[in-house]
Amino acid sequence: MKKLFIILGFISAILAVILAVTPLSNLAIAPIVAAFICGLIVLFISKKQNTKTKTIQYIFILVIISLGLTIYKGVFSTTEIGDTEQLEQRDEENLEDSKEILEDIEIDENL
Repeated sequence: MKKLFIILGFISAILAVILAVTPLSNLAIAPIVAAFICGLIVLFISKKQNTKTKTIQYIFILVIISLGLTIYKGVFSTTEIGDTEQLEQRDEENLEDSKEILEDIEIDENL
């Protein structure tokens, strides 16, 4: 049981670090939470069995690193909005084209 949570904790923590350094850093929250919960479960199991493991520390350090990177990217990355004038101009052209197409359609009322 303990080994299962250690493996799940490591996989989640490594996945969280990988997602935290990519542009998809917002998706790193779920593996961070999963790794943290697995780390806590392993900690409680280790306390019951009176064993000391370094793996808990490794899981938590990976969680802290990925959480730090995710928070850093969330605070300091800015989303840049492109030139909205071009988008508005395209919308107007599309609207005019749509009106022309609708005007050219002939509807036969003798059905």
